[in-house]
Amino acid sequence: MIAIILNKVLLVVFFMACLNTIRHAYYFVQAFFETSEGETRKYILNKTSLFILGASIAFILSSIFSGIQI
Repeated sequence: MIAIILNKVLLVVFFMACLNTIRHAYYFVQAFFETSEGETRKYILNKTSLFILGASIAFILSSIFSGIQI
């Protein structure tokens, strides 16, 4: 019973990690293109955001290679 609940929690964390990675990828790509005013935006990450992005990517990669189940 606890393993089933933990697997569902890990699945939710996996989707949240995917959404976080997609969000940062969008901002990263957006930084290369100009806005309507002709200016480009800088893509700046603070330490907390960088740590969460790294943890998200690490969790996604480990889930791909080993699976989500316990």
